[in-house]
Amino acid sequence: MTIGEPLPKRGEVWWVRVDKRRPAVVVQSDVVRDPRVGSFLVVPLTSRLHLEGLPGNLRLDRRATGLSKPSVANVYDVQKVLRSDLLDYSRALPPERIAALDEGLRFVLDL
Repeated sequence: MTIGEPLPKRGEVWWVRVDKRRPAVVVQSDVVRDPRVGSFLVVPLTSRLHLEGLPGNLRLDRRATGLSKPSVANVYDVQKVLRSDLLDYSRALPPERIAALDEGLRFVLDL
């Protein structure tokens, strides 16, 4: 992603560069979606499906994410990624999955 390209929106699945290249969901509010903001908050997705059992985590099917296999949104691992580390857009989650992810974040962050 380079300056001038559209900014990611909340609820979108992107391939990001963190510890390695991995998919993640942007969870940062669109209210702070501004070209001057150099980083975004994301929830990493993992193929380690046993993590679905942790309270707040959310299993996502392939249709929702555009990925090749089911995954789990690991709300225990919210991360900040730099704008330059947002590599490739996959797709936007359906509204009901974003709402379920919000519930998981509220649970683990006690909001």
